[in-house]
Amino acid sequence: MGKSRRFQKWQGYFLDDCACIYCANYRGAKRGCRLKKCCCLEEKREAAAYGRISRKRGFDIWDG
Repeated sequence: MGKSRRFQKWQGYFLDDCACIYCANYRGAKRGCRLKKCCCLEEKREAAAYGRISRKRGFDIWDG
């Protein structure tokens, strides 16, 4: 078996990744979220604390 190497190590979520539109509890702009407290609050705080605000333009993890 050959060895594999990971070049892009997981650094954590960006604030763009934790947006409400990607949440399963979000029901749209008019109706909003089902929850009273955001389920992604910890990830948002961590991303802000480490300066992971937005991704660089032109970089996407799905680009091959």
